[in-house]
Amino acid sequence: MKKIKRVLIVTKEYKCSLNPKVGGTGVFYKNLSTELVSRGVEVNVFLISKKQFDILEDGVNIYSIKDIFKSNPILELLRSLTGKVNFLEKLHDKIYLTEKKIISRKIKNWIQKNNLVFDIAETHDFDGLALSIPKSLPYVIRCHGSWSVLEKYFGYKKVHKGRIFCEKLAFEKSKNIICISKYNEKINKSLFSIKNPRLIYNGIDVNFYKPFPKPNIIPKSVFYFGNVSYEKGANTIIDSFLIVKKKYPNSTLHFVGNPNQYETFISQKINELEIKKSIIFHGNKNGTEAVGLLNRAEVVCFPSKGENFSLSLLEVMAMQKPVVCSSIDSFKEIIEDSVNGLIAKGDNFHEEIDLIFNDEALKNKISLNARKLIETEFGIDKMISETIDFYKEII
Repeated sequence: MKKIKRVLIVTKEYKCSLNPKVGGTGVFYKNLSTELVSRGVEVNVFLISKKQFDILEDGVNIYSIKDIFKSNPILELLRSLTGKVNFLEKLHDKIYLTEKKIISRKIKNWIQKNNLVFDIAETHDFDGLALSIPKSLPYVIRCHGSWSVLEKYFGYKKVHKGRIFCEKLAFEKSKNIICISKYNEKINKSLFSIKNPRLIYNGIDVNFYKPFPKPNIIPKSVFYFGNVSYEKGANTIIDSFLIVKKKYPNSTLHFVGNPNQYETFISQKINELEIKKSIIFHGNKNGTEAVGLLNRAEVVCFPSKGENFSLSLLEVMAMQKPVVCSSIDSFKEIIEDSVNGLIAKGDNFHEEIDLIFNDEALKNKISLNARKLIETEFGIDKMISETIDFYKEII
């Protein structure tokens, strides 16, 4: 098979020094790109973000253009107005297609100007961005979580119909699809009728996300890792912690991630000063800081109401931490209850937290098994090898 020499990543999320505040997809594409570079593959990222820049970082060439709608007030106004009126739905869809055409033209001009030749391109599923990739270039869509999926399966509201339209059209035109979990594959097959997708689990750097030899554990500490939101189960863990606090007066709840409005929420919901002091918001942390904080946790909870797949869960398990997860399909793909983690019954996280606090043997068993699983099945090396093999098959 032909060797992969140069890859194009087209994305609306990429974590770098000039674009640090991104979600999981942005972190994923940074990890994918830097790992490909470490294997001798040249990677160019064409990014659509809040600002324009052109930098070389970690061996990856990153070219960013400003978001099309934000840089074009008239187009933005038309998108907003047509999205609110049902009989203008077709025009609304065309406006989103116009955005893709503008991006496509900019990609072509950038390629020609820099005399770039790519073996293959990759993009994400949300926004139907694959419609922007030049037709002459083979490409793959990786299903991180489209707006269509978020709306139908995870309860997201007010999703622009133009986004849904473009995602559906992009999948109709695409034949090379990567799904990141069996659950992710199931729902995308159901929603878009995709055929023969390749299952490649996301992977993490197990040499970076690892347990400290002598971690300074905070006794009776409950940690939450990720964006602090209703969808991710922030309310669930707060309610469970209030029950835990009654039994364990010295227990603490730690949020590691963007707090959004939850600091205000806590101040309004809880009157007792002592409980308020027990709920700590650490905010967004870089990788090193997050590893340092999470190594101090006695238990880490993932109460999300819906996930395609969770890199955060893999990272915490790699740190050999006992985890408690909500009973959703994507978590149950990874967690075997009482073997490498615990599955909460409904919203009753306090019951599993109580088990961790009181059963040292169980805590040690699931922690050790968690680390072993990530090392064997979810390392980034495995993911990169499977991705390169799929690229080769496509070209």
